[in-house]
Amino acid sequence: MPMARIDFISKLQIALKEANETSYWLLLLVKTNIIAREEYDRLENLCREIRITLIASINTAKSNSKT
Repeated sequence: MPMARIDFISKLQIALKEANETSYWLLLLVKTNIIAREEYDRLENLCREIRITLIASINTAKSNSKT
């Protein structure tokens, strides 16, 4: 696998970890009543969409490198 592809996948995986951490912090914010439930739901939905996109991108990059 070319080094550029390895680096790209690595960056996507780091972004996914960051999105997961963001989701955790959003949960803490809503549980401590720092943000409203509606705001949490909106932001968590965006974060979920980002995670889905990142996972799909990682899977695609990995499968393209096998061919």
